[in-house]
Amino acid sequence: PGAWLKNDFLDDDVVEIIEQENLMLQAGEILRDYPHVEEHMRSVKATYEYGDENYTVLVPDRIEDILNEGRNLHHCVDKQDRYWDRLERKESYVFFLRRTNNIEQSYYTLEVEPGGTIRQKRTMYDRQEDDIEEATEFLQKWQKEIRKRLTEEDYALAEKSRILRLENFKQLRKDNVIINTGHLQGAKLVDVLMADLMVAA
Repeated sequence: PGAWLKNDFLDDDVVEIIEQENLMLQAGEILRDYPHVEEHMRSVKATYEYGDENYTVLVPDRIEDILNEGRNLHHCVDKQDRYWDRLERKESYVFFLRRTNNIEQSYYTLEVEPGGTIRQKRTMYDRQEDDIEEATEFLQKWQKEIRKRLTEEDYALAEKSRILRLENFKQLRKDNVIINTGHLQGAKLVDVLMADLMVAA
């Protein structure tokens, strides 16, 4: 039994090593196609990170952080090229909302425009749970705080991002795009995105 248990642990270790190698390979491919995403994330860290005793918004350091976030929460942030494309163009950023007393644990993923407008906030399996109401109060406080830190460049990027969002919503409505899987199956994508939107005041 002891030998079997030891081999079982070795197998788990091997699986973990393979998963990490695959993660690094995937990150390398993304960096090849979107060479500025990590640079952009690092450049906005001081502007957008903020926390209180209950919640903290973190800016990821590396592509691997975002890939892990998608895997931990089983949602689409690590599977959709559109997020990398938007990050590359500074149209929007991917941030992590965490509970301050459990800062390493994935909680909600945010897609945020340069002016602080939150396009999406999603947890496990692209859901929002009841706890989002309490977290939303913090996010409103976060929006006010980071607005004090924004530069003229941030505001210019925010206006471009707002226009692109409106164009995207208009196209989604015109195309009548319907969500085909998960708990939102059958809903219009534009309606879900508009309900999720938190415009920075």
